Amino acid sequence: MRILAWAIAAAVAIVVIAFAVANRGPVEISVAPFPYRLDIPIWALAVGALAIGFLSGALVRWLLDHKVRRMARRGRRRTRVLEQELAGARKQLDEAVRGQRATVSAAAPVSLTPKDLA
Repeated sequence: MRILAWAIAAAVAIVVIAFAVANRGPVEISVAPFPYRLDIPIWALAVGALAIGFLSGALVRWLLDHKVRRMARRGRRRTRVLEQELAGARKQLDEAVRGQRATVSAAAPVSLTPKDLA
């Protein structure tokens, strides 16, 4: 899977580099109500627009995934509590089994006679 991700990233990088080399000419950017004008290469405009789109999409996805992350945190906390309870229950069980063995081994030996079996 990691190799596939690197292959896709390399292909995208090659396309972006080819686009940048082919479109080195400047373009003038001006925002209508403001008197500011910018002369930047076309490739910088395209890559900047893609970067802004990617970042805004990532931000929206992060905000929408808040509920899923919260549920995962709650699940991890619940798992930790249940594991602690299980460890305590196992410890109590081990102590009970040890105590029962000690009681059985400390009992006096019983000798049976034929009369007891009848």
